Amino acid sequence: MIQFIKHSLMIIAISVLTVSCDNNPSLQKYYVDSHENINFIAFDIPVSILKLKNEEVSEEIKETLNTIKKVNILGFQIKDDNKVEYDAEKVKVKTILKNPKYQELIRVGSGGKSLSVKFLGEGDAIDEVIIYGADKELGFALIRILGDGMDPSKMMALMQEINVDDESGSFKQLESLMKNIN
Repeated sequence: MIQFIKHSLMIIAISVLTVSCDNNPSLQKYYVDSHENINFIAFDIPVSILKLKNEEVSEEIKETLNTIKKVNILGFQIKDDNKVEYDAEKVKVKTILKNPKYQELIRVGSGGKSLSVKFLGEGDAIDEVIIYGADKELGFALIRILGDGMDPSKMMALMQEINVDDESGSFKQLESLMKNIN
């Protein structure tokens, strides 16, 4: 009988592990895999460099800022010698973002430019916001805002109030890449 119970528990454990493993490519794995590729600009932004333009904002804005834990940015800049790789990477990103676990907030695009905002989580308790912008002449950027219980409507208001204190110049690189995606 004990042998039967042990065997049953092992089958249950293997079943749980098999079901919980997602064979779909993940955004996290894509970030890690792309970090070493010379065509990418990749950096993380600690929340400590996100400053409010004006300290006299509402408590709601301050509380929303506190729900952000980390921001990851990955950009691919098109050059004459990497257009084929750009197309392949763009397909990979779009495939990942087609996963139904990413819920769409907004999508806009025209003239070879596109922008989409997706999220993971439920309604007003989002754990991750993903911003994907692409320009057929400049490249693409993928921004992950990781947090705990973020509210998308409050995040939009917060974005208008944030000033980034970036002494490393990483944002200048990304800004030059994405300057025309609006």
